[in-house]
Amino acid sequence: SRAAAQNYLGAIEASLNSPNMVLDLRIPQNQRYQQVVLDTAVAKLLARQTTIDQAVTEISEGWEAITNELGRDKQLKAYRETLNVQR
Repeated sequence: SRAAAQNYLGAIEASLNSPNMVLDLRIPQNQRYQQVVLDTAVAKLLARQTTIDQAVTEISEGWEAITNELGRDKQLKAYRETLNVQR
């Protein structure tokens, strides 16, 4: 319906204008961080197959493993480039 579409688009606009907006992670192989490690840990948590502390550890260790594999400096450089930050 028109009202639902306006509500949806209004929510998107509010998000984009928020000073707290966070963009999707724009680095090489971001899907591995989000759709593999994060989603798997959250799914296990929601299914009560793990604790919050275990999920946090699993995410942290998984992200560290990916970052180490791909190269921390390369990932940081790619991230900074998406923000237009030069160092």
